[in-house]
Amino acid sequence: MTKRIVIVIITHAWLLSALAFTQKTSAITPTLVVRQFYELLHQKRYAEGFRLSVYRTAIEGLTADEMQELEPDFERLAASLPPHIETRGEQVSGDTATVFIKLPNEAQAQPVALMKLEGQWIIGDRETQRVIKRHGRNYFFNERIRISENEVKEWLQEILGGELIYQKAKQSYTSLEELIKLGGVSQQLTSGQASGYRFALQVSADRKSFVVTAIPAQYGRTGKLSFYADQTNLIRAEDHGGKPATSSSPAYESE
Repeated sequence: MTKRIVIVIITHAWLLSALAFTQKTSAITPTLVVRQFYELLHQKRYAEGFRLSVYRTAIEGLTADEMQELEPDFERLAASLPPHIETRGEQVSGDTATVFIKLPNEAQAQPVALMKLEGQWIIGDRETQRVIKRHGRNYFFNERIRISENEVKEWLQEILGGELIYQKAKQSYTSLEELIKLGGVSQQLTSGQASGYRFALQVSADRKSFVVTAIPAQYGRTGKLSFYADQTNLIRAEDHGGKPATSSSPAYESE
């Protein structure tokens, strides 16, 4: 066999292989990507699932330990998704697409945006992709912090509401333990910890005032802001490196 014939055969084989790969890739439609994404998350194959979306940038830089640390967050996300989705068609326009899915208890189909990246469909849009790229491998941790800090505000509002009701009935304030016992505050705060924060409530000796604080259980991982509130009902917050906020901290403004 001459050298020329060998080259022709190799080239032909390469072309056939490339054609087969192209056909296989093009067969992965936006609808199939959406179905695979949901299935992988329900199977707890989070890394594989997120690689089918714009979140791949945030996943690819994480270590095995960091993935394990984030697993409870991923599990909560997966638990919020319906066990099965029903697709109702797709619309493709150039490098963008929309897949319509029917969720339980929803009257109308909901749109899921997709875009093409390196010739493959992934879930998400350009704006979300830019945001994730800006955060990089810290995206999921930063998102956890944002959610936790907003939840802390809600917990503090619950405590303040419980103290207000108690004060109107007893003309004094009381401990967190008593508020929980009376049902004014959720039992989730029994341990003094929730949403990645540690809560502490101190009542003055004359029971005419109180201070409630919340600090990150793990600074930089579960939260950065420290919170402070009292009988004025104003919630304050400040990054104190994990130390408690004070009455001079600025008022908290949630995102």
